[in-house]
Amino acid sequence: MEKIESPASKIKEEFEEHLKVNNIAGIRNIAEMYYPADVAEAIKDFKIKDLILILRFLPTEDSAEIFTYLDNTVQEEIIDQYTSVEIRELFDEIFTDDVVEILEELPANIVKKILKATTPESRLDINHILNYDDDTAGSIMSVDFLILNTGQTVKEAISTIQKQKDDVENVTDFFVVDELNNLKGYVDIRTLFFSDGDSSVETIMKDRVVYAYTTTDQEEVINQFKKYGLNNLPIINSENKLVGIITVDDVIEVIDEEVTEDIHKMAGIAPIEDTYFKTSVWKMVRSRIFSLLFLMLSATITQVIITVFISIYIKASPRQADDWNPNDFVTILLAPLITVLSSTSGIAGGQSSTMLVRAISLNEVQSRDFGRVMWKELRVGLICGTIVSVTNILRMIIVYAIQFEGNLDEKILWFTISTLTVSMFLSIVVSKLIGGTLPIIAKVCKLDPAAVTTPIVTTIIDILSATAFFSIGLAFINQI
Repeated sequence: MEKIESPASKIKEEFEEHLKVNNIAGIRNIAEMYYPADVAEAIKDFKIKDLILILRFLPTEDSAEIFTYLDNTVQEEIIDQYTSVEIRELFDEIFTDDVVEILEELPANIVKKILKATTPESRLDINHILNYDDDTAGSIMSVDFLILNTGQTVKEAISTIQKQKDDVENVTDFFVVDELNNLKGYVDIRTLFFSDGDSSVETIMKDRVVYAYTTTDQEEVINQFKKYGLNNLPIINSENKLVGIITVDDVIEVIDEEVTEDIHKMAGIAPIEDTYFKTSVWKMVRSRIFSLLFLMLSATITQVIITVFISIYIKASPRQADDWNPNDFVTILLAPLITVLSSTSGIAGGQSSTMLVRAISLNEVQSRDFGRVMWKELRVGLICGTIVSVTNILRMIIVYAIQFEGNLDEKILWFTISTLTVSMFLSIVVSKLIGGTLPIIAKVCKLDPAAVTTPIVTTIIDILSATAFFSIGLAFINQI
C-alpha cells in the first residue's frame, strides 16, 4: 500500500521563493491551494519573523485556521509578538472549543495576554468551558453552534442558517429547543430544504435525540458516537438546557488521546498530555521510572525462587561445599540475577519503542528527527539508569542481608552487587537508545514500526544485556 506524502516540503519551497520578493499575491495563492494543516506543517520551522509575515499577508480567516494547526511553542511566539488588535481579530475567527484547547497548552502570561485582547463575550464563553472538569463532555464541547426554535417555520429556519452559517461549527444537523432552551429534537439540512416553507420546524423534527450531560465522561461520549453513528451530539446541563454540542472532529481528537493513554499504560508509562518533543526529559523520566522500579523490585521474587532451587540442587549434588571454588560461588550468585536484569532492561526498551511507535503514527516524529530522539532517549536513559541502579544496590544489600543473616563481609557478594548494578545501568541506557531509534529505522526502511519493533527490540536487548552481564561478571571474577 502506497503512502500519501505530505506536500509540506513543496509548500515550504514555494513560500520561500515568494518571501524573497515579498510577493503577497503569491503567498495568498499558496494558502488557498492547500489545506491549512499542510500549510502549518510547511511553515512551522520558519524563522518566527517570516512565519508572522506570512500570517499577516493572509486574510485573517485563513491565518486563524493555519494558526490552530501550529505547535504550541510556535503559537506562543506568535502571540508574544502580535498586537492586541491582531490577537482579537485572530481569535474572533477561531471556534471557542479550539480557543480553549489552545489556552490550556500555553503559559499563563500568554493566556493572560489573549484573554485581555478578546471581547467580553468571548471571555465569557471561554471561561464557561474552562470551568468544566477535564475528561468531561463539557470540557470539549463547542458553544459555537446554531439552534432552531420549535416555533419557527421552515422558511425562517433556513433564513437563520444562511445568516449564521459562517459563525457556527456545524451546518448539517440542527438541534431544536423550545422558548426555555429545553432540547426538543433535531432536524437535518436535507429535511429542512425539502420541506414546505410554511411548515413548522416542530412538525418535521425528530424528537428521539441522543444527548449527553456536561458532566458525562469523555469515554462515554465516544461510546455514544460509535453506538449511534452520530455526527454531532447535543450537550445539556443539569437543568436539561442545551449548552453546547460535540462534533465528530472533537471526538476523533479525544479518541486519539484515549488510545495514546491506553497504549502508554500498557507499556508502563504514566499518561502524558504533550507530544513527544514537547514533553521535557524530567517529565518523561517521571512517567517511566515508577514502572521500572516496580518491575525490578517485583523481580526479586523470581530471584528468590531461583536461589531457593539452586540451594536445593546444591544439597542434592554429590560434590561437597569444600570442593567449590570462589568462581563457582560467583556463578551461583549471578545466575538468579539475569531475570532481574532482562525484565528491567526489557521494559526500559519497551517503553521507548512504544512511545516512539505511537509518536510516529501521530506524525509527531519524522525520520529526520533521528538525532533529536537519540539525544532525548540518551538523557532519559542516563537518569532512569542511575535511579534504578542506586535502588538496586539497596535492594541487593537487603536481600543478601536476609539470605546470609547479616554477614555482608564477603568480597564475592559485593562483586555480585557491582556486576548487576553496572550491567543494569548500561542495559537501561542502551535499551532506551535501541527502543527509541529502531522505530525510526523501521520507518526509513519502509517497514511498519508497530509490527517489527517489539520482537526485534526484545531480542536485541536480551542478547546485549545477557552478554554485558556475564562479561562484566567475568571481569569481576578475575579480580577475586
